[in-house]
Amino acid sequence: MKNKNKSTKFPVARIKRIMQKDEEVGKVAQATPVVICMSCSAPLFTPKALELFLAMIVEESSNVTVERGSKRVEAYHLKHAIETVDMLDFLKEIVEAVPDPSAGGTIDVEAENAEARAKKRGK
Repeated sequence: MKNKNKSTKFPVARIKRIMQKDEEVGKVAQATPVVICMSCSAPLFTPKALELFLAMIVEESSNVTVERGSKRVEAYHLKHAIETVDMLDFLKEIVEAVPDPSAGGTIDVEAENAEARAKKRGK
């Protein structure tokens, strides 16, 4: 396997769309998402603002996971974190379709467990 220089690329158009959904933001210049997503002088560093934002989302999701007694962060943990943290309320529309079993969602836990067992067996 060759060791390729990998750099993370963020979807600039999607970031711009998310930014524009916030009523307080208004119009976003064409270059704004690029400035947020472009790496610093070295290609291995991500911009600090984006790094801090992602760290906050991951930390909040992790807190929800621990509160619910789970060992794995699931999509509905991320949804709950977004719904409870005021700073993340602009993402609510994106996660509203994620089913949440604690709120009467329709996640088939038995089917998920069967899939996990099948993957472990290599099927």
